[in-house]
Amino acid sequence: MNKILSVITIIIMLFSGSITAKNIPASAQYLGNEGVLIVNNNKKVLFDPIFKQNYNRFTLVPKEIKEKLINSAAPFNTINAIFITHDHADHFHAAEVSEYLKEHKEVQLIAPTQVIKKLALQPNYQQFKPQLHEVSLNIGDKPTRLNINNIHAEAVRIPHIGWPKRTEIENIVYRVTIDGVTVLHLGDADINPQHYIPYAKFWADKITHHAFIPGVFAVDERSTTSAKVQLNARNITYVHIPMQVPDKIKALAVDYFAKPGEKRAIKVTTNNAK
Repeated sequence: MNKILSVITIIIMLFSGSITAKNIPASAQYLGNEGVLIVNNNKKVLFDPIFKQNYNRFTLVPKEIKEKLINSAAPFNTINAIFITHDHADHFHAAEVSEYLKEHKEVQLIAPTQVIKKLALQPNYQQFKPQLHEVSLNIGDKPTRLNINNIHAEAVRIPHIGWPKRTEIENIVYRVTIDGVTVLHLGDADINPQHYIPYAKFWADKITHHAFIPGVFAVDERSTTSAKVQLNARNITYVHIPMQVPDKIKALAVDYFAKPGEKRAIKVTTNNAK
C-alpha cells in the first residue's frame, strides 16, 4: 500500500510540474536600446542584441549582460534565432555578430540584405554563412514569410525614422510567432501612418500579443491606442528610449523599456488568441 501511495504521489508531483511549466508565461527581457530577448516554452529569439554604439544617447547592453549573451549563459542559452532590423551601429555590429555565429552554430540569423552584405565581408564568413537568412525587400513590397525551426516569422519593409529622407536604409519590421505567441518588433520604423495603411490586411490577419515600437511613436495620450488599433496589437512597450528618459514619455505614463534586465510578461488570453 505504501508503495502504491508513493507511486501516486510521484505521478501527482510530475503532473503538477508539467502543468506549472505549461503555465509559465512568455516573456520579454530588455538588453539595451532596441535589444530584446523573447522566451516562450523552450524557444528563444533575440532582436538587435549585439551592437557597440549608442551615440551618447541610447542605452548600451551592460557588460555583464553582454558577457552572458556571448557565452550562452542563462537566460541566453539555447537561442534559436536572432533578428536584425537594420544596419545601424546602435543595432548591429558585424564583427561581434559574426564571432557569435561562428561560436554558436545552432543559432540562425535573419536580417536585411545590407546586414548580410556587411557580414559577408567578415574573414570568418564561410564558417557561419549557412546560418544566414536574407530578407530582401523594397519599400512597398509584399511581406515575406520564413519558418525557422518552427518559429514563424513575417517581415515587411517600413521606412526608417526621418522619412522621406534615409529611404536607402533597409529597416525591417518583424512579426514573429513562437508556439502561439506573437510579437512585433518595428526596429526604427517611421511613424507616418501612410507606411502602414497599405498593409492593413497584413496587420489584421494576425493579432500581435506584444509589440515593441520606437519611443517616437509616443506623441500624445492617444498614440498608444492608435498604434494598437493600426498594428492589431494587444500590448505595447516602447523601446529606443534615450538614457535620460524624456519628461514627455514619463508624463504619458506609457510602458517603456529603460533599464537593461527588466522584463515584461507577454499575455495571451483566450479572447485574443488568433
